[in-house]
Amino acid sequence: MELQGRTAIITGATGGIGRCIAQELAKAGVQLTLVARSAEKLQSVLEEVKSFGAQAITFSGDIRYSDVAESVARLTCERFGAIDILVNSAFWGPPASIENTTEEFWDQTLDTTLKAAFLFARAVTPFMKKQNYGRIVNIGSLAGKVGEDNRTAYCAAKWGLEGLTAALDVELKKYNIHVHLISPAATNTPWWREVPATLTEQVLERMIPPEAIAQAVRWVLSLPDMVHVPDLPMYNFLNPFEGKSSPFEGI
Repeated sequence: MELQGRTAIITGATGGIGRCIAQELAKAGVQLTLVARSAEKLQSVLEEVKSFGAQAITFSGDIRYSDVAESVARLTCERFGAIDILVNSAFWGPPASIENTTEEFWDQTLDTTLKAAFLFARAVTPFMKKQNYGRIVNIGSLAGKVGEDNRTAYCAAKWGLEGLTAALDVELKKYNIHVHLISPAATNTPWWREVPATLTEQVLERMIPPEAIAQAVRWVLSLPDMVHVPDLPMYNFLNPFEGKSSPFEGI
């Protein structure tokens, strides 16, 4: 697909991965709607993507609610005339043992990581069906393929995202809508500084740069329409947490 002049919605646009995706698509000439909670952080990303010559707007809101997803889709179509791409990059999922996983913690993890992806996919589908074209990219995780210690809710959410992606891939194919899943392993984002993980120089060197994930998103979107990549796992070449059962062992 030729990306120049296309329009994309990106959720979690102020996060480490989402921000890099916004920058990468801006460089490709994509028009952007940037979605996140913080208006202040969105303004910073907006300035960055505009420095690459991209047209962009922002929407600050809680993506766990359907009215937000529907408003973003409507605003995007009104501003740019189409919705070609949706990138569900937002997530929430600090580590927690099963005993420490409260109902509130569980709900916030699944609502942000899984439910929001469903809501935004549902919101953009009518627009994509009408134009008989679209691409949806869900940012998964290798935690959606294997279990991880102290990540009950997060693994459940990311495994759910795998199922959502697979179901949408089958349902929407008849409308010429591609649905992709990109599943990276440990990625060097600011998120790691917010959780109780030991980050040595070696750990950071072995993590995936978020820019690499953004490049993978651009590559998948740039493939010809007759080519489909339903799932793209991205592994650490060397285990950043070698010798541990997980980054959060013993919390």
